[in-house]
Amino acid sequence: MAKKILRITASVIIAILAICFVFGIYALAVTFSTTTIALDTSERYQTMQGFGASSAWIYQDLGAQEDVNLKNAAMEMLYGNSGLALNTFRYNIGAGGAEVDSYEDPLRGAESFFIAENFDGDYGVFANKNNYDFTRDSATLDLFDRALATGNIERIVFFANSPHYLMTKNGKTHGEKHYDNNLKEECYEAFSQYLLVIVDYLYNNFVSKYNKNIEILISPVNEPQWKWGGDDATQEGCHFDPKPLAKFYDIFYKTLKEYNKSHDRDFEMDIFESGNYKMILSTRTKFNEYMTEFEKYEFFQDITHISLHSYGANESVFYREIFADYMAKYYPNISVSMSEYCTLEWGVDESIDMGLSCGKVIMRDVAILGATDWSHWLSIAKGGYEDGLVYWTQGNNGISRLDVTKRYYVMGHFSKYIDRGSVRISSKYSDFLGLNGVECVAFKNPDDSITVVVLNDSAKSHKIALKGANGYSRVKEVLTDSDVNWQTREYDFGGDVKVPANSISTFVLTR
Repeated sequence: MAKKILRITASVIIAILAICFVFGIYALAVTFSTTTIALDTSERYQTMQGFGASSAWIYQDLGAQEDVNLKNAAMEMLYGNSGLALNTFRYNIGAGGAEVDSYEDPLRGAESFFIAENFDGDYGVFANKNNYDFTRDSATLDLFDRALATGNIERIVFFANSPHYLMTKNGKTHGEKHYDNNLKEECYEAFSQYLLVIVDYLYNNFVSKYNKNIEILISPVNEPQWKWGGDDATQEGCHFDPKPLAKFYDIFYKTLKEYNKSHDRDFEMDIFESGNYKMILSTRTKFNEYMTEFEKYEFFQDITHISLHSYGANESVFYREIFADYMAKYYPNISVSMSEYCTLEWGVDESIDMGLSCGKVIMRDVAILGATDWSHWLSIAKGGYEDGLVYWTQGNNGISRLDVTKRYYVMGHFSKYIDRGSVRISSKYSDFLGLNGVECVAFKNPDDSITVVVLNDSAKSHKIALKGANGYSRVKEVLTDSDVNWQTREYDFGGDVKVPANSISTFVLTR
């Protein structure tokens, strides 16, 4: 018996050593040899709609500043060609929290266009544009106009964090208790009209003077699964359980269809800004419970995409694969829009590590979830938290400063070189075990060029052979690492590219 055990043990040891030997050879080969990215333009996935960020909070302050150069510079850094060239603007429609709620940060309670004094108890007043004062929220509108003037905005998402406080059960822009369904059911139609009156004005007086063909989406509910209430509420927000949310969407959808018909518009409904797609595995407010309720209504037949947020999922491949499998199985004709993300951490980390972490979120949302667009949360922040692309600092001497971190430059590797209408193509990397820290995503652009974004989160540089790019003779290389930002050079394409350690590179191949 003892000899048999020894023989088994010896066999196991030999097998383990053999596996370790093979694995070691593989690791050495990957480390010291040229690896490949195999491009296949015939294998196509989602069509990209663009990249963006939100106007929430700080716009109410920055837009009120007298320094025109400061405001123009901020919008150029975000939407201009010399900056990120974002094409998606997310406009936060305020619920009047600035009028009735005392949030620790007053900017988290936005000003509403509706004149509360005109409310006489009849919710029909929300459908009358004469009950609105569009000189309000002027600071945000000032920056909105400057962003549109860059000429790069092609999509606008008008989103609301809460209904107007006059429509809520407790008269506040957050629930009385955690998980309160705060919107009165009798106000579903009024809230729909409220949003349409505002969007109608902003479209006619701001958007159309630049480009009448800008895509308009209206997102009436933001992160309905969150608790949004109680004494610890810090901002405008409204929870919805699955049944009431589906019922509200049905009413909003019908109101929007009628509006589009009578105004010759093609505005779209955007749903449902899920706070975290990890909630498909949660014990409360599961993602699939909402989808099941949505399916019971007519509006769901016209839904082409579902908007989600990556909060909490961060770099996780596991959650993305689970969610992607779920969507492919049950809703194969519905695409995914990633409409908000920040790392939810205190401080402002300017390191390349933080930048690459954000790059992984973008790349994995696009490559694994198949996201058709990707938006960061705040476009402008004031510092102290990892939630901004551009940080605005007001000095004691009255001189303001705009700063960015590596996250800003990393996002630019996607937003500046992946055009709207670009199609993601197959890009298989030969290091299938992921030992050398490299991952990639590739696109065929409308102008026939190919964009390949390569992220190298390792301490070693790598030489990579790009296969499947026959006929492409020139390459534009853009590099960001700990030392440089968007360092650009162009050269003849010989089939190979190099990616330095701890870096992100974008390669644009042309014929």
